[in-house]
Amino acid sequence: MTGFAEVKVTRRLILLFAAISILLVGISVASLLYLNYTINKLSESLYDDVYQNSELILNADRDLYQAAVALHTAMNPNTTESELKELTQLFEDNNTQIEERVNTARYNINSIEKPYNVMHKGELQLTELKRELSSFEASFGEWKDTGSSLIIRRSQEGWDPASFSAVLTNTQLNDIRSRLDNSEDLIDRYAQEVTTVFQDKKSSLFALYSLLLFLLILVIIYLGRKIIKLQSEMLEEQTMYQLIGETMSDYIILTDPNGLIIYASPSHLSILGYVPKKGTPLSNYIREPEISWAKLKSVVQGTPRMSELRMRGAEGHWVWLETKVTPITGSRSFAAQFMLVSREITQRKQYEERLHKLAFYDHLTAIPNRAHFKMYMENLISQPEEHQQEIALALLDCDRFKQLNDTLGHLAGDEFLQILSRELQQTVKGAGQAFRIGGDEFAVVIHRFNNPGILDEILSRLLQLFSKSWPINNGSSFITSASIGVALFPQHGSSINELLRAADLAMYRSKKNGGNEANLYDKRMDEEVPDQTSGRN
Repeated sequence: MTGFAEVKVTRRLILLFAAISILLVGISVASLLYLNYTINKLSESLYDDVYQNSELILNADRDLYQAAVALHTAMNPNTTESELKELTQLFEDNNTQIEERVNTARYNINSIEKPYNVMHKGELQLTELKRELSSFEASFGEWKDTGSSLIIRRSQEGWDPASFSAVLTNTQLNDIRSRLDNSEDLIDRYAQEVTTVFQDKKSSLFALYSLLLFLLILVIIYLGRKIIKLQSEMLEEQTMYQLIGETMSDYIILTDPNGLIIYASPSHLSILGYVPKKGTPLSNYIREPEISWAKLKSVVQGTPRMSELRMRGAEGHWVWLETKVTPITGSRSFAAQFMLVSREITQRKQYEERLHKLAFYDHLTAIPNRAHFKMYMENLISQPEEHQQEIALALLDCDRFKQLNDTLGHLAGDEFLQILSRELQQTVKGAGQAFRIGGDEFAVVIHRFNNPGILDEILSRLLQLFSKSWPINNGSSFITSASIGVALFPQHGSSINELLRAADLAMYRSKKNGGNEANLYDKRMDEEVPDQTSGRN
């Protein structure tokens, strides 16, 4: 009966989800239809109330220009009688068209109604536009009468050309055209106001729609959480093996509170070559000692935990897994079991390792590079004072390396650097670390020495390493030496840059003396080379 009731509840929730989805679609469709209606209404309003009237004003301005040209041509003393008649007719026709166009625009503008409830600025613009068109009518009538009077006098005998004043007619014409220009500008501003109001309405619509959508999403999330909770309660009543499923592709292990394996999914066979045995400790299969079962259990109490760990394969190889460890609460308040759900990330870890090598290891010699050197030094000098130890930074520069490149070529130089790097690593092994920081220049960080005698011995071995014949380039050989400069931490500097500068000055002393020697930095070197500064950052 309990299961039947749960099924009924689940069906009701599913029906409720379906109803909400249909409601959401309905609201979306209704919003889009309303938006389409608003856009159509705006288009009609802009055409009827704005663009058509703007076109009438522009055409009236063009007719006015043609009438003015006809008037001035008619006033020309050389105009014949037949031409005068044609120009008179053209003047009258254009004036008639001007009156018709402007009257039509005035009628349309007087008929404009507010497309929305809030357009106070638009009302002011319409009022100013109507006033401007009324002023135009008066000015245009005066200009038309003046032009008609001039043409009549021009057609009479004894007309004196000097009686015609082009300045007067042009002044009147400019006043009329300025009123047309102002009217057109007011129409454009009104169009912008209509568009602005529409944008505000549209923004309000989308804000309302977004709010409704957000509320619906909250409802869906709430109901979803209810369903998840219901499903969790149903799953708790099922058996352990029904929960896990024998055919799942993930790698699943279930343990008791002490880390003993209760169940391991058969999918482990595909990556490990075997299935971990029931009853054995999980720690027997995990490589990372820091992820001991006791520690892993302590950090996941109450909440899931993601961890990366390696498990041993049947052939001795290690497989990287990304594992989510989840406590499964039993009937009591503490975790009764732990579930480990894993997926293989071996390729990803290999890729990360390659990226690490590209970032911190020199691509030619495969030894740590400049970035690794900085990180290594920073780690050493930033130790707490009670754990700090004396550090020696030695900069090594290969003497006559340029000669090798010039005589045997860069490939031979690369081969020499590779051989030198391997032997340099072996020479300082156990006492510190070698780095290639650029070209033929190396840095050796020595921090495992108890007295100056050990440091001198290491430097001596470094000089001996360089001072020999190097077989390269299929039988060729190269004899070189090294110029070495040494700085001590903290005596010669408390930062990486200060130590690099000190070691650089000491190396400069070695080069100045002809190479093949190691010098320890002292303050007198600053006086010898006052402008010598380190360019390394």
